[in-house]
Amino acid sequence: MSDNLFIDLLPEEERGPGKNINNNMFNDLLPENDKNKIIKNEFKISNEPDKKFLLKDITSNDNIFSDLLPENEKVINNTKLFSDPDTEFGISDAFILGLTDTVRGVTQFAGGEKVFFMDEDLKTQQARLNKALQGDGGGLIAAAYFGGAILDPVTWLIPVLRGRSLYKMAMAGGVSGGLAGALGYVDENGLFKTRAQQAGAGIIGGAILSPAIGKTLDALKVRKINKLLEDQKFSDEDIIKLPDNLKRTIDLPGEEDIFKGTAKQLAKSRKKSKIEGRGKAQAIVREKIKLKKIDSLDGRPGKDSNRNFILRGPREFFKTIIGNYVTPVTTPISKGLKTLTQPIAEGVDKSKAFYTKKAKGVYDDYFSRGPQAGEFGTGAAGALYGFALPTDEKIFGVNVPESEGGILERFSRAGLGFMMGFGGAKIAKKVQVPDIIKQRRAKALGMDVEEDLSVASYLAKNFVDGFKVPKKLKELETEDLEGLKNKIELSFFRIYQEANQLSTKERQVLYNLLEGDIKYNVVPKDLANIAKKARKQITKITNMYIQAGLITEETALRNIERYIKRSYGGKELSKIGSELRARGVLETITPNEWINQYSKTKAFKFDDAGKLVPLKGHKGWELFGQVQKKKFEDPITATPDVVKDLIKAGRGDEPILTARWEYTKQERLGMSEIEDGAFAIMETGRLMSQTLPRYKFYADVAAQTFTKTAPSADEIAKLDLVEVPKTKRTGTIQFTYGDLAGKYIPREVYENIFQINKITEGPTLPAFKLYRDLNQVWKASKTAWNPTVHVNNMISNLVLLDLVDGSASLLPAAVKAFNNQSKGKSVKILEEASNLGVFSSNYVKQELKGGILDPDKIKPAHYTYDPSKDTITNAVGMSSFIYKDLIKKNKFGLQKLSDYYALEDSIFRLALYMDRRKKGYSKVQAAQDARKGFIDYNIQAPGINALRALPTPFLAYTYRVIPILAETAVVRPWKFAKYAALGYMFNNAGELLGEGSPKAERALMTEEEKGRIGGLPFLPFKNIKLPVDFNIDEDKSTYINLTRFVPGGDIFDLNSGTIPLLPQPLQANFGLFGEVMAPMLGFDLFRGDVIKGQNISEFEDFSSRAKFVAKRLIPNFPFVPGSYSTERIERARKDKTPLSRGESEILAFANTIGFKVTQPTISRLKTIKTLEFRRKIKGLQEKLRITYNKYDRGQISLEKRNDQISEIDKQYVKIRDKFAKDTNVPIDFQKAVPLSEFPSTILEAVTGGIKKQTEKLFSKE
Repeated sequence: MSDNLFIDLLPEEERGPGKNINNNMFNDLLPENDKNKIIKNEFKISNEPDKKFLLKDITSNDNIFSDLLPENEKVINNTKLFSDPDTEFGISDAFILGLTDTVRGVTQFAGGEKVFFMDEDLKTQQARLNKALQGDGGGLIAAAYFGGAILDPVTWLIPVLRGRSLYKMAMAGGVSGGLAGALGYVDENGLFKTRAQQAGAGIIGGAILSPAIGKTLDALKVRKINKLLEDQKFSDEDIIKLPDNLKRTIDLPGEEDIFKGTAKQLAKSRKKSKIEGRGKAQAIVREKIKLKKIDSLDGRPGKDSNRNFILRGPREFFKTIIGNYVTPVTTPISKGLKTLTQPIAEGVDKSKAFYTKKAKGVYDDYFSRGPQAGEFGTGAAGALYGFALPTDEKIFGVNVPESEGGILERFSRAGLGFMMGFGGAKIAKKVQVPDIIKQRRAKALGMDVEEDLSVASYLAKNFVDGFKVPKKLKELETEDLEGLKNKIELSFFRIYQEANQLSTKERQVLYNLLEGDIKYNVVPKDLANIAKKARKQITKITNMYIQAGLITEETALRNIERYIKRSYGGKELSKIGSELRARGVLETITPNEWINQYSKTKAFKFDDAGKLVPLKGHKGWELFGQVQKKKFEDPITATPDVVKDLIKAGRGDEPILTARWEYTKQERLGMSEIEDGAFAIMETGRLMSQTLPRYKFYADVAAQTFTKTAPSADEIAKLDLVEVPKTKRTGTIQFTYGDLAGKYIPREVYENIFQINKITEGPTLPAFKLYRDLNQVWKASKTAWNPTVHVNNMISNLVLLDLVDGSASLLPAAVKAFNNQSKGKSVKILEEASNLGVFSSNYVKQELKGGILDPDKIKPAHYTYDPSKDTITNAVGMSSFIYKDLIKKNKFGLQKLSDYYALEDSIFRLALYMDRRKKGYSKVQAAQDARKGFIDYNIQAPGINALRALPTPFLAYTYRVIPILAETAVVRPWKFAKYAALGYMFNNAGELLGEGSPKAERALMTEEEKGRIGGLPFLPFKNIKLPVDFNIDEDKSTYINLTRFVPGGDIFDLNSGTIPLLPQPLQANFGLFGEVMAPMLGFDLFRGDVIKGQNISEFEDFSSRAKFVAKRLIPNFPFVPGSYSTERIERARKDKTPLSRGESEILAFANTIGFKVTQPTISRLKTIKTLEFRRKIKGLQEKLRITYNKYDRGQISLEKRNDQISEIDKQYVKIRDKFAKDTNVPIDFQKAVPLSEFPSTILEAVTGGIKKQTEKLFSKE
């Protein structure tokens, strides 16, 4: 009999023989000398407190429950309730600290020293807790503390009873534990000394404990079968637990062994011809299946999830912020003002419309599509670049501030830049590229050499998307390659969503049902209905294949009830057109081989009587395709009679026939067939949604007026036409280019189609495929998995929507459309936009496609609970699986971030599509504008794609946003004026109302920090001064950097990067290569410097480089151990050195999620400025030393040496004077001898003197 935990509460006579047993549940937590002591309940009902538990008399003010007592009892002496006998820190104190752990942690996070409703500061509280834990009775203190921590509101998030599976419980527990750890108080003397370590421990603990507790409750029957029936996602283990009347057992095909050969061969020996079956196999499925309605965010294949939850944040944001902003006020005063201002507003709108129409024409003619667009566009780019170049402080030898004279130099450089760009484009149009380049290009494209190929055309074809492509071709791409593709894909995806809710075994049955290996009458109705939906959709698309001439009606009828795309483990997913190939294995044979061998070879099995009989439903070897009976005759279908005629004609030994063997179920199982109905449905839809639209596109292009069937030689030369190849797809009779094969189209059209195919097929070299896959993970870690980018994306999209003349008032409607879709409702405008590919050009779909993160490539992955193992072992196994799932397979946590990233983009794209439709655009035009307005990542420019693949992985955004900004500047210049005015207004308010000395602070900032948005002097500062202060303990200046909130805000940022005067977005970082390969060689491409901590030993050098690489690859997410964000938060809590930012943890956290807020002080800025000055002086000193060494070795002449020394002197004076001006540090030796005349030791003394002067100045501040 188990011990009675409440024995101490029973009367003495009822306690029985077990009354002396120690029943203390915290016994194992006690010190050794306190263990196994008998604790008896000696509480008595009395009006006086029990003297045994009194420590000392204390005032009533210390009684935390004093305010709850009657008035006549408030003044009596009392004690801290349940105090530990050996310390003033009692059990109640420990409980309160545990209960308020998150409150204390958030206070520490915000930079506070104590909780506002507590008397003691945080460190004192923690010190007393630690002392109590180490003293006598520490076990009870620990129990009280952790008991309180369990009741901490953050801990309530652990959803043991709400979890539907161990997987979900572990996921939720991990999140809750991580959140509790991240927000809890960090004790630097404890086991977890950083917030990241504490968060990590919380994740692991929560993930392990939640499923452990949940499974224990299952064992206690807390979660009943009726609860299981309410769930919509079942595991195979869940189904086994159901009563017999709620489940059904289905026999799986492929059980028996079969034999392949002729009857004569098998009579002699069956050993070599045996194909083993899987043996007796069954699947248990539900009799009734309740499916939940789910829809995707953007019409693409995704993961089952609670979309209402995902949309909650964006929905509230747009509803409360944007919705209120655009809601018109309807007060009487506002009506009166509207009456007065409406004529003015209408006049302004008409003026804007008139200007926009005229300016759009000018922009198109001279900067976009006109005959001189190349010259003017290049000239404009040169002018902007020249204008953005940094100016010297001296103009014509006179010191003039930029505000007075620097702008003149900028305009002169802009004029020079325009002339160079315009003239360069003119010259490039006249100069031909070398013949060898023409020949290589023609070979790569599979066409004749282009005789007239100028440098300008060559560059345009490589770097201009859709160069000289007819507008109609782009419309066809939208209608067919995006519209029809998405429509087919979405129709299959909806069925996949239902099938994906089935258990593993149910999906296995569904697959064999679709294959025709299981009959419909043996499976439950709900499961059969899913199969019928899939079969109906497959049949519908198959009929479209027949109409397009892709397959014959005979072939379609033969497979109409059993076609589903087969996939095999360990093999790549099929490519476009692979479903047009014949199933099974094809062999080329002679007519005699057919008669003597192949026609007699069948698949056999043993019947119940032990007799070998043909396998039912399998035809053995079959004649396939067509054969030419006589030379110069049209091919005819190969039949047994035709074979006899060929033998009679003396062609019996010619290899002119094709025989096909369709794989049996046993053979497919031996090839690792993936028996997953949900996956097969999605894979079938994926292939059909790629092949059919592609061939329809070819047919539509073939019908255009620019396509010629049999042009004359003069017409070919005049129109520069190219013949489309007549190549056929491997294993099929279909032309690769469908109806377009053999016809003539303009060269630019052919090159565009070639690029579309090349992009779709992806890289062919295995090494590059691997690099692309790894680079995708790296890209995702820097974008979709980075909270900073999410914030930047949302805010910059608001600005971008305005720049392209979209309406923010439609954003709530766009969110509502996605919200309704998530509830299973049909949203016409959303489906319309999705079918036209509005959401297919986003970052996630285009930048992550084709590789391991491709959202379209869904592969089945399952985790099974092992009932033979104990609860904790299964919990740990589940936690391990989640870790692999998150990090290696990119699901759930990381995939959810990718989903958010796509959703943020999709909402704005839909809003712009709705805006254009309201303004009268056609569906295709609106779709094209929505894709263009929010960065179409589908780029058909080989040069740009080559740069995206390696040196500049994030070039696509800059490439697409530049034309948007250029068009806005020409067509809608008031948009920029509005934001410039807002920037200046907020900055001036900050300088007027905020703390600090803005002028002195800006002078001391780095060139990058003090710069202006876009690198243009007439725009506001990048760092806007805020009128508020976020520091709790002292007043400081506060700045926020707006660069990432402005689309293309760093286009003309010429002061950062390793390559001088190259815009920041064009700086090469080589993606994953730059993050791994270059650092492993000891170099940091990002900083343009060697990695610190090297040149000690080979082992130490490798260790330093490996640590550097690991740090760069960690997703920059707060509280992820080792990430920059985590380290910044930790530094904010610990680092109090002169060079530290002096920011609170909460301010550091704000920076890690995208709000670049800083609080610089004069002293810190001067310290940094001094260190920067010393670094520059040392650099000059090194140049000087090299110059002297070259002269001493006879490498340069005396005259050359003196010239170089003179140049170094000029650089020194310039750097020295600028430092003195920025810092106001008096340098007495400004007019002393030049730097070149100082020996090394004197130079050190000079820079040391500057340091002393600056330190002296700092001490006065």
